[in-house]
Amino acid sequence: MTTLKRDPWWRPELKANDYKSGEAHDDDATYRKLAAQWAADEETLSNYPYLARVKRLSEAGWIHLRLLVDFMSIGAAPQRWDDLNPVPERDWTDSFEIKKRIEAREMCIKKTNVSVLDYYSTEVRRTRFTSAQALRDGLDSRITDDDLKFKLYVVEDLSRDVIDMLGQKFGIEPDFFRAHIVDYAWYNVRDPWRNPPMLDVVSRHQNWMQMRYVTARYFDVDEKDNKKDGARSFKEAGKEAASFNILRRVDDDLSNKSFWDKQGAIVGLTRSRATFWLQPENSRRGAPVGILLLDPTVTKGVPLWRGRRTLWSMPPTDEGTDSSRPPSQDNFFEDFIFWAQQKDLYPSYTTDHTSETLVPLQVLLHLVCSEWLTMSDYIKTRLNQLDWEIVKPEFFRLGKRGVDNMLQKLHMWRRLVPLYREMVSETIRHIDQFSARIQVPSPNGGSQGPTGGSSQTGHPIPGQADWNLSSRYNPDFSLIRSQLEEYQTRIDQLTAVVTAVISIDNSRRGLQDNRNIGRLTWLATFFIPLSLIAGILSMQSDVRDISRNTFKVYFATSLPLAVVIAVAAFTLSVSRSETRKALMDIKSFLTGR
Repeated sequence: MTTLKRDPWWRPELKANDYKSGEAHDDDATYRKLAAQWAADEETLSNYPYLARVKRLSEAGWIHLRLLVDFMSIGAAPQRWDDLNPVPERDWTDSFEIKKRIEAREMCIKKTNVSVLDYYSTEVRRTRFTSAQALRDGLDSRITDDDLKFKLYVVEDLSRDVIDMLGQKFGIEPDFFRAHIVDYAWYNVRDPWRNPPMLDVVSRHQNWMQMRYVTARYFDVDEKDNKKDGARSFKEAGKEAASFNILRRVDDDLSNKSFWDKQGAIVGLTRSRATFWLQPENSRRGAPVGILLLDPTVTKGVPLWRGRRTLWSMPPTDEGTDSSRPPSQDNFFEDFIFWAQQKDLYPSYTTDHTSETLVPLQVLLHLVCSEWLTMSDYIKTRLNQLDWEIVKPEFFRLGKRGVDNMLQKLHMWRRLVPLYREMVSETIRHIDQFSARIQVPSPNGGSQGPTGGSSQTGHPIPGQADWNLSSRYNPDFSLIRSQLEEYQTRIDQLTAVVTAVISIDNSRRGLQDNRNIGRLTWLATFFIPLSLIAGILSMQSDVRDISRNTFKVYFATSLPLAVVIAVAAFTLSVSRSETRKALMDIKSFLTGR
């Protein structure tokens, strides 16, 4: 029995269809029965008022909030329940394993990595909280500093404690947290975590926005690893991403077999989100407050091409460089924190109370846009490599398997590029909608924002330039979107070319096989008369009775017959014009003309 060769990039967990945490079409009774495994009891709900409120909303008609309720009840995405469930379906007697799962779930519930940035007129102060109790104490302390212009909470990953404290303190709408939990490219019919789309007329009035982007990391081969374990760092990064509370994963794009790639090295792609909430004006008591949710970064691997360009302008030749150095870009959270404290990056946004909000937003836009530009360059690199392999397959020593791999790579990018274009378009739409809700200083000294008439709908005020939050980065985002559209067209063209190359290669192989069969046919045709005569002459009882005269008769009969049959077969195998030409040549040879 033959066994199918396992694809090295295949991940069986992505094929799971058991839906142990429930499915979209479950009725209320079925859902409550499943959720009883992890549901918070009354005592827990009394200690977590925001969780209790979200649960009431989910039971009152906002069914899409069930995901947030399950996330807060479990402590992580529901897909991780099998790893955190202390009482699995099979009977366990291992008390150590049970204790280990209970402790792991408790760590997920209390996980806290929050940095608070306080923006003053002349500086930015950072306060870091790594425990839930420290964050609770910080939120309970009253702010009496009148010089404070803006307070930003930057959160890495999510947890029940962080969501409950921030949501209850500032009255944040649950959709803000719910939108950051999962990042699926699409949804199956039974998926309960699908987020119903919000109409434009509704989303324009929400107090938060979300940016989607893709990060690329390079996983090199350790010299100590052998060829079979060359992707160890990539596998470890996948396990690390699976340990996040929110659902993120590192994917292989299947394009790591180029001539210029290092054997065993992998480029991993991760779909990420950055979600920002701004406190509405009618609920502010002092300085405005913002909350930014960022994805954690895996520790394995390094940013592709060593990351982005620094945000600082290059100093003149007669000036020395600053002694301070930016972070190594190995962690998006720390990278944002560093640049968000550099107020001199955007000196034009330090004039009034509201413009302090734009400093971290501009940094976030800059980093997200840079990630997209890096991703665009990477796609261009892979498509150019494929183009070269198509033009010069013999130079890259590509056989049949190499040509087939080209089509496999193109099919992968044919799926990813339209998804990336959708992510960019969605990000642009969110930024444009949110820009209308922020007061932005205009070039002529005025301001535009929610009180600026038509600017509330995202259109420029007559007589003024279009000046909003995204105005500085609109050209870059538009460039990225146009490049992705161009790549999609190019992929379709390359797919047609590769398919044609494969068809031509198969045709050549078929012609070669036909030639080989023709040679075998000629060989068999030549031996047919020999075998026939030999069979006729051997029809006697004793081989010793065959005389020398018999051999003479055999060759005198079989050889002319073989020649006649060969000529007849040759005549039938060629075209009529070629037969006529061959006969004329024979006639000329015989007549001496």
